[in-house]
Parts: sequence; structure tokens; C-alpha cells
Amino acid sequence: MTDGDGGLFADPEGLARDGWKIHDTAEYTYELRQWLDNELASLGDIWGSGDEFANDMDKSLGVLRTSISDYIDFLVTAQKDLADHTVQMGGNYGRAEGVNEDIASGIDPANGSRPGGGRR
Repeated sequence: MTDGDGGLFADPEGLARDGWKIHDTAEYTYELRQWLDNELASLGDIWGSGDEFANDMDKSLGVLRTSISDYIDFLVTAQKDLADHTVQMGGNYGRAEGVNEDIASGIDPANGSRPGGGRR
């Protein structure tokens, strides 16, 4: 995120808090997949079975059904991973902010150095 002056800032608490909301999106996506699977199953083999047309439809739409389900499963996994990593990133930013405050508290404003010299 950027501020008005073009600098970067992070809201560690916001990342951790709002990152968990991404799990809600994953749950909703999973529910959509279940709905889709149920709707497709209720259709059955609407094109019949045993003849050339039915076999052709089964080859093309059967693969499509599987591909859509696999894709939605991938989306659910990606959303859950994103939620976990966002929350983790919020914690990392929070810890980094705390370390930076510790370093800044040890700087001598008169000469710009830390007690004991050097960098940490």
C-alpha cells in the first residue's frame, strides 16, 4: 500500500484481521462447486446413452464436468492458501515493525549512531 507521498506502509493488524475473511470466499466457492455438482448430477445423461451422439457428448461434456470441478477445487485451495499467507504476512509485518522500533530507540540523535556502533 502507498501513502500520499508515494511511500509504503502496511497495516499488520488489518492484514491479520481481514486475511481471515478470504476463508469466507473459499467456503463460498466450495459451496458453488457442490451446487454445480448437484445440478449436473441431476441432469444425468440428458443426451441418452449407447449411441454415437451420446458417446460424443459424454467424451466432450464428461471432460468439461471434470475440468470445471478440478478448476474450482484449485480456486478453493488457492483462496485458502492466500488467506493463510495474508494472515502470516500481517504477523511478519507486525514483528518487523516491533524490531524497527527497538532499533530506532537505540539511535543517538546527536550523532546518528547506535550505542556500541555499527548496524544490527
